[in-house]
Amino acid sequence: MGDETIQIASRYSMAVSCLASLATDDGHRELARAHGQTLAGVVRDALDAVKTVYDTATKDVVNWPEQRRKALDQIAAMREALDQAGVDRRVRRMARDLVEIIEPRSARR
Repeated sequence: MGDETIQIASRYSMAVSCLASLATDDGHRELARAHGQTLAGVVRDALDAVKTVYDTATKDVVNWPEQRRKALDQIAAMREALDQAGVDRRVRRMARDLVEIIEPRSARR
């Protein structure tokens, strides 16, 4: 694996963890405490990292075209919601839904 691939994978992993945390009450409080007024920017950065991966095409993942479409649609909807109201309950619920698309078992924890 090249350095660029490792960086993308690391950034993606941290982004998914951020979004999963955002979806829970405790995780949201922790993120809000850590990032304060910049939380919306942190969420946008996480969406960018996930989008980078989903912008690629691969044949190695089962149902990739469908999962890719759902993820990119959810990312676009989350960006719009963030622009409208910042990090609110709707965005947090959408983060949970995005994590469910990416890692179905993770969002149910």
